[in-house]
Amino acid sequence: MSALEAFALDGRVVIVTGASGGLGAEGAAALSDAGATVVITGRREQKLAEVADRIRAAGGCVHTRVLDMTDADAVRSAFAEIAETIGPFDALINNAAQAHQAGVLDVTDTDWARIIDINLTATFTAAQAFLRLRNTTRSTAIVNISSLAGVIGVRGQAAYVASKTGVVGLTKALAVEVARDNVRVNALAPGYFATDMPGEVLADEAATAVLLRKIPMRRLGEPAEIGPALVFLASDASRYMTGAVLNFDGGYTAQ
Repeated sequence: MSALEAFALDGRVVIVTGASGGLGAEGAAALSDAGATVVITGRREQKLAEVADRIRAAGGCVHTRVLDMTDADAVRSAFAEIAETIGPFDALINNAAQAHQAGVLDVTDTDWARIIDINLTATFTAAQAFLRLRNTTRSTAIVNISSLAGVIGVRGQAAYVASKTGVVGLTKALAVEVARDNVRVNALAPGYFATDMPGEVLADEAATAVLLRKIPMRRLGEPAEIGPALVFLASDASRYMTGAVLNFDGGYTAQ
């Protein structure tokens, strides 16, 4: 297999959660460009349709499914239906997540439960469903999206940091458990990107300037830059890599 062939996803079925915008949408587009049949899920039907239209306009094959990832029964049912109609899954991009900014004394029980549910529990639910429905004829991959907040502490983000750190631990536990089943499980930990997610920070020019000084590259990530990293982790290019956390943050966590 040549280096270029290793990155190809022709004939592969890849499901991307939380793909109605931001990094999920960009990742889905890149996976499609690499040849994958992409299934995108999210809670915003119109936004999913817009992402699908973009992928189809570029010649890709995409299917959409409106799905609340915190509804475990709905997730299991949807994954089973998709696998039956489209084919067994070759890769899962566990991207659905929600940010939360609040001082530790202001985090309510409801806040905590909501963030853990969508960012960590839903990641496990999707991974479990994928493992039951994966393509067993070749190497498959789970890519869990963590965050730089899963690697370091971030002020005012106790619930988010806990959830994303949990994603890192879950990734490692799954990786060692399913390695002999020809399944790779890795995590991608993005830093600050120009998306809606760090909106509160980016809305303030002074806060943005402070943030940029903390990033060695002195810039935010461009959403489209996430795509090649996801293609690498979903494809045979990373076939001997499992249980790893790939920091993707302009050098932020290297300091």
